[in-house]
Amino acid sequence: MGRRSVDPAWKTFGRTLRACREEAGLRQREVFQPLNVSSGYYSNLETGVRAPSEKIIAALDNQVNAGGRVIAAWEKAKRQVQAPMRFVELPDLEAAAVKIREFQPLVFPGLVQTSEYATAIFEDTFPGMSRRRIEQLVQTRMERRHLLKKDPRPLIIILLTEAVLHQHLGGRDTGLLRDQCRSLISDIDAGRVRVQIIPRSTRRHYGNGGAFRLYTFAEKAPVASAEYMTGEIVINAPDRYQECDTNFGLLQGEALPETHSYEMLKELVDYDHE
Repeated sequence: MGRRSVDPAWKTFGRTLRACREEAGLRQREVFQPLNVSSGYYSNLETGVRAPSEKIIAALDNQVNAGGRVIAAWEKAKRQVQAPMRFVELPDLEAAAVKIREFQPLVFPGLVQTSEYATAIFEDTFPGMSRRRIEQLVQTRMERRHLLKKDPRPLIIILLTEAVLHQHLGGRDTGLLRDQCRSLISDIDAGRVRVQIIPRSTRRHYGNGGAFRLYTFAEKAPVASAEYMTGEIVINAPDRYQECDTNFGLLQGEALPETHSYEMLKELVDYDHE
């Protein structure tokens, strides 16, 4: 038999459950026996192999003295697995961060996308999705832009490959890219974001692992997140976070200075494509 896959959302839930149990000084059998579930069933909850039944979640929270933390983690995991785009945690991370660093090799980051650009992305990513559902996803993405108007707002540093500036989406013409670049320039001018572009001429590329983000917080350890086909996984293990941090530094070393990157964006907007 093949190894059973573990959903990242339930794996995160399992870590929360285990942390609460250990904080309470309990062994696994002191939890699963009073709940009348098997040791194997409970072990699978902590490893994320299976999701807990709604019938036991309140008792489970009470048994490990979690004060609602297990219930909250269960509700978040359930929302994540039900959503067609698995970015439920992003608003929470962004709202709490004092610094956000993001690398994107294919598209402009969601935080700075225009509604039309976001629509084109969702159309290409989910070609069978209804127009109504796409509009809902775009609205959710646009709500994230409120972060750019916070006071104080986090320091946001974005690294893009030059290819992002030329990647057509949704069957649109170059006007889509020019409008997106204009919007990004406006964000730069307003001091909302800082942007550097990695030129195609670079001889090294440390971002072959794909898009990722780094979040720095005022009073807790930093975390990273990485995209996959249908969502985002949070990386909080110190060694894995350090790998992401190192890669970002290497990528930034290959990028153009901010002023040259800004000029590249302006050239794309001002260029006469007609």
